[in-house]
Amino acid sequence: MVTKRIKKNVVISLGLVIFAIWLVGSSAFAAENVSFKGTMKLASGDFVTLTGKLTKPQGDGPFPAVVLMHGCGGISKATDTWADRLAIWGYVAIELDSFGPRGEKEICAKTMSIPFNVRSHDAYDAKSYLSRLPFVDRNRIAAMGFSHGGVSTLCVVSDSNYAAVAVNAKMNPSRKIEDPFRAVIAFYPYCFAKLEDSNAPLLILSGELDDWCPPALCQKNMPSGKAAQEIALKVYPGAYHGFDMEGIDLVREGHRVRYNPQASADSIVKVKEFLAKHLK
Repeated sequence: MVTKRIKKNVVISLGLVIFAIWLVGSSAFAAENVSFKGTMKLASGDFVTLTGKLTKPQGDGPFPAVVLMHGCGGISKATDTWADRLAIWGYVAIELDSFGPRGEKEICAKTMSIPFNVRSHDAYDAKSYLSRLPFVDRNRIAAMGFSHGGVSTLCVVSDSNYAAVAVNAKMNPSRKIEDPFRAVIAFYPYCFAKLEDSNAPLLILSGELDDWCPPALCQKNMPSGKAAQEIALKVYPGAYHGFDMEGIDLVREGHRVRYNPQASADSIVKVKEFLAKHLK
């Protein structure tokens, strides 16, 4: 009887370990540094050369893919974790660096130095790059952004949000979207404008106590009636900005950024289900 209990406990423990790995991701996938020409120009007049970290599942594909848009602090351990997690699920992931090619490491104190709508063009440039890779299915590419990158992903799919953050003509390059993303996910974004004009299914994940990007703005800008695309908003009770960033608990630019394990775990499930629904 004791032996049976021990074996049962071992099985349960192993199951919990496997589930924990599924939740937090794994570092078993080696990321490749990549670069490609963008469509936005630098102050010098030259076109920007964008860079990123590419992570892919094992095998030949073609796989669906996700463009990851980092927050104001740049690519971090948190985005690395998401890239690994996506690869485990069967997605190619590119952590797109919008800052380094423009001479910045982080812009948390000067968020408009690299405008959100300009970064949305970077996202489409990354989508074009992924579309040319033989192991990527060009018809199944999503975008997912965090904070500053979350606002940028709203600009990817919403003309209203794109226009709302463009403060002058130089920061408002013309665009014509002929090949939209299949789905977009925004973690704790600042919702500047109405969301009903989204050109792709949209999932927004926000924390109730977030005073940097208040969820009330997203609630206010949700469609009042039926929208052309699925638009979903999840607000986590008791959660702050950066609730998915494991181990983080700090004040940045006067705002609390804090990991919340319950909100993080649920957001992982929501993202997995949303991507499976629209990309698989």
